Amino acid sequence: MLNNIKYNLLIIVFLLFINDLYSQSWPRVYGDNIRAYVFDLREDYDKGYLIAGQIDRGNIPSQFALLIKTDINGNILWEKKYGDLSYHTFFSILEKTNDGGMIIAASTSKYNPGNFDPTFIKLDACGEIEWCTVLKSPDDNYGTGIIPLSDGCFIGMMKYYGGYASNFRISLVKLDATGETVWIQHLAQEDSTIYNEEGYYLSLTSDSNYLVSGRCFCPGSRPFWIMTDTLGNQIWDLRWSGGIGPAAHQTVENSNGNFYSSGGFILTGHPMTPTLFKFDKNGNQLYYALLLGDTIVGGGTEPLCLFNDSIILVGLNWSDNYYTDEGYSELFIIDTLGNIKKRRLLIEQNRPPWNIIKSFDNKILVSGSYYIGGNWDIYLFKLNEDMEDDTLYSQTFTYDSLCQHQITSDTTDLNCSLYVDIEEIPLRNEVENTFKMWPNPVRVKLELEIGSWKPDEKKILQFYDIFGRKAKEIKISKGQQQINVDVSKWRNGLYIAVLRNNKKIIAKQKFIVLR
Repeated sequence: MLNNIKYNLLIIVFLLFINDLYSQSWPRVYGDNIRAYVFDLREDYDKGYLIAGQIDRGNIPSQFALLIKTDINGNILWEKKYGDLSYHTFFSILEKTNDGGMIIAASTSKYNPGNFDPTFIKLDACGEIEWCTVLKSPDDNYGTGIIPLSDGCFIGMMKYYGGYASNFRISLVKLDATGETVWIQHLAQEDSTIYNEEGYYLSLTSDSNYLVSGRCFCPGSRPFWIMTDTLGNQIWDLRWSGGIGPAAHQTVENSNGNFYSSGGFILTGHPMTPTLFKFDKNGNQLYYALLLGDTIVGGGTEPLCLFNDSIILVGLNWSDNYYTDEGYSELFIIDTLGNIKKRRLLIEQNRPPWNIIKSFDNKILVSGSYYIGGNWDIYLFKLNEDMEDDTLYSQTFTYDSLCQHQITSDTTDLNCSLYVDIEEIPLRNEVENTFKMWPNPVRVKLELEIGSWKPDEKKILQFYDIFGRKAKEIKISKGQQQINVDVSKWRNGLYIAVLRNNKKIIAKQKFIVLR
């Protein structure tokens, strides 16, 4: 009898130990006593997690772009860094692609020392670079958004500060499936009362339009949204009235086509407070909710996640002390009116979490960068619907099955093969009326039809093979629109036809010589 009691007590102690071990496994911390920052978080096809951001190495003034892959319990499977010690690179936004790979909006100073250039990188399922496109421009410019399209192309967004800082501050660029630039479209150009606009978040709506969330001065700093169609034509913009605020950040859409956005707002006589904004698909503001009222001295919201049509997850920071950097980083569960249902303190710091996602099994993943013990580290929280730390999974998962070899942790130089001056990317309306060519593939004669001419415009048609070697150049007579090119002696392979005017590249098209 006594032995049975001892045995049962041992079992109970063991079970309590195991339960405590499992329940205390979250949050996970990544950084290893260096400066590590997270900018995006995604669930991968195999139920693991992808963490994208940057990492600084001690006192060496260099930033490596960082990509971490973990299993479902947050254990690191592999870690890849992109760059080297001679320049700076960081990842801003990561999206999954249909082939199991990734498309990333990034920024690098590799090709423009002292300044950042918008960079778009396609990775395969193994985390290896398939292509990398850098858009060169004066001063600092950043890749801030990316959307994979159903046809294999991509829409990227950038903060375009350089060169035309007073005019072009938010731009969309279309890239084809190989990273070649197709067109560029500058936004917020129709109203001279809008200036210093910035785009922070780019999303695809249910009706396949593009929604930019950010801020503008119009007048004063205000949350700002722009809706465009698939060609980047502006449909409407919304400048939130009734107060001022630093910016709108992440925006989500419910099944009724209404939008909820995070940010901060200041009413007369009140501090800036974490705010939920709601507007409809036509850009009409519906209402806003001050999530903490006037009980704090400052704060704001960053990430949003629509858990379902009636529940929203929101990450925020706030403080009750004017004179220190102390504060609170929290996760709220709210309804669509902004009423708080549950809340969870993440870290006692006046910094918001950076990402929130809902996993396949309705768990809540939250990531953020926090300054703990003299270092910046990446924190990954995994919570259940009661806002408690999740327990570990005991079943076996198979990871990275789309990769044909074992993935190793390493550091890779960018070596971007596509390097384009922003000013040479054709405007979207120029691409619509450029040139057509047929047949493709071509055996003997390639026929081209050139679009309309502008006054005093000179055009040149150049042909390059896949290695960048010029195969032919034709100076086009003014007004000439029909051109025939003999390719009967060209080698089989892929070629690019490039149409230029006297200022920049107007358009590019690929074709194949095959005999």
